[in-house]
Amino acid sequence: PHAEDGNPLQYLVQNESLALYVNDTIPVAMSATEEAWKKLPNFFVDINEGRNRFFWRFDTPEKYQTMMKNYYRLISEIDSTSGKIVKELEDQGIIDETLVIFTTDNGYFHAEHGLADKWYPYQESIRVPMIIRDPRMAKDKIGTLNDDFTLSIDLAPTILGAAGLPTPNVMHGRDFAPLYTEEKLKEPWRREFFYEHPVHLREDIIPASEALVRKDFKYMFWPNYNVEQLFDLKNDTYELNDLINSTSHKELLK
Repeated sequence: PHAEDGNPLQYLVQNESLALYVNDTIPVAMSATEEAWKKLPNFFVDINEGRNRFFWRFDTPEKYQTMMKNYYRLISEIDSTSGKIVKELEDQGIIDETLVIFTTDNGYFHAEHGLADKWYPYQESIRVPMIIRDPRMAKDKIGTLNDDFTLSIDLAPTILGAAGLPTPNVMHGRDFAPLYTEEKLKEPWRREFFYEHPVHLREDIIPASEALVRKDFKYMFWPNYNVEQLFDLKNDTYELNDLINSTSHKELLK
């Protein structure tokens, strides 16, 4: 769900959703702390747009609960609407000839690292949901999870493949349907990917960032400031311990 910039409520829900989550307490991520904010590179200051929006949404426990409950209400509205779309496909008798892809264009900080919104290569910002309903899916794959790297650039090739069309050479992505239609892949799937985001507005507001992402490690580079970071994703899921100066990881960086 998107916030409405300029509106102090940020997340605007339908009246019928207001009864949801009233008596719930939304948990706070372990990295949503002032200490985690101070561990970011020193060019992250209050003028940074991620920090600016943190103050809009999450800078007190009360505000955090209000914002997150409305965010969850919006997600519930999306869930309800998605259900209506699937029901319509069933009513028209075309659900079993329709590829359904549920995903989004970016992740989101909900106060992790003292930030809000997106733009940066930390896990909360670059990981997105991906739910597939495909009539071609092997029965033993239905309802299962897959942790292979799929990217937004894979969406177009996958849709083309479902339509029986080839992927043009100019496209960088791959049809990911073989991950759930084939017992054994004909070609190895990707083990890493390159991430980049340009400067937006000004480098002190949203600086450029790049990253090489693997399952076990993530290397980040902030080109405006010539700053590097390295995180062990297996042992430091929340990316709180920067290993860029660790002598035991020098070989990895070569």
